[in-house]
Amino acid sequence: MLDYHYKTFLTLIEEGSYTKAAKKLNITQPAVTQHIQHLQEELGIQLLRYEGKQMIVTEKGKYLEEQLLLLNRDILRIRKQLNQQDDAPALTFGATLTIGEYVMPGLIGRYLEKHPGHHLSMIVDNTETLIGLIQKGKIDFALIEGDFNQSQLGFEKLSEEPFIGVCAAANPLWNSEQDLWALFREHLFVREEGSGSRRILEKALLSEGASLSSFERATVVGGIGPIKKLVAQNRGIAFLYRISVQAELEEGTLKEIPIRRFSVSHPFHVVHLKEYRGRGPLQEFLSFYR
Repeated sequence: MLDYHYKTFLTLIEEGSYTKAAKKLNITQPAVTQHIQHLQEELGIQLLRYEGKQMIVTEKGKYLEEQLLLLNRDILRIRKQLNQQDDAPALTFGATLTIGEYVMPGLIGRYLEKHPGHHLSMIVDNTETLIGLIQKGKIDFALIEGDFNQSQLGFEKLSEEPFIGVCAAANPLWNSEQDLWALFREHLFVREEGSGSRRILEKALLSEGASLSSFERATVVGGIGPIKKLVAQNRGIAFLYRISVQAELEEGTLKEIPIRRFSVSHPFHVVHLKEYRGRGPLQEFLSFYR
């Protein structure tokens, strides 16, 4: 395990204050201060500074944080490997909802067909949560659809995915090309805050001088499946990745709404820590991406 001084440093950065760090570590605030001072004296560098009351992590502090997260991730991986009954590789990763439901079953199936003895563990959550798990060393990598801070993480683009408006077959909207403003009369079903697809929709609307509030009515639904069912019942419309409605489009239960001068697509990425050490297993895993 990491030396407790380094653990204190990571906790302080994560919590953003000495008081919160002390509470989480179940030690006193002066003890947190002593641990940080000891680290700075031992390393001979400044890890933190203040601008007014705001704590700022120095560049060398950021580098130390990044290396400690990598080291902590390696320690967790080694412990997990030692606790296994065999020597088969293990991957722990995350996926956002659309990718987790509509891409990962095929990818995992193809991977396990070639590597049946390997150990895989997947978490499905929104972009924001998965990025946090990567930064804390809880997962090796994540396949995400949402935006993220590209300066802080390592990443590779996997594909460019169309993001489309859909309605029920009984809704006449799909019969002819529509202006975006004409859709504002519709009941919109949208994902929860923090989801990648919601952020993409909000960004696309903003580029047209609109927002979710431009729709006469918008209902938040925390799941793609329920949204598709509501739209198929002709209770409203939604904007979703084409890959997530491909089956319904082929069956004819949902229809794509042709929207004039409103073509939206977004990349799917694999995201990891900048100096992620498991690139070999990761690239092998991604070779089975559709």
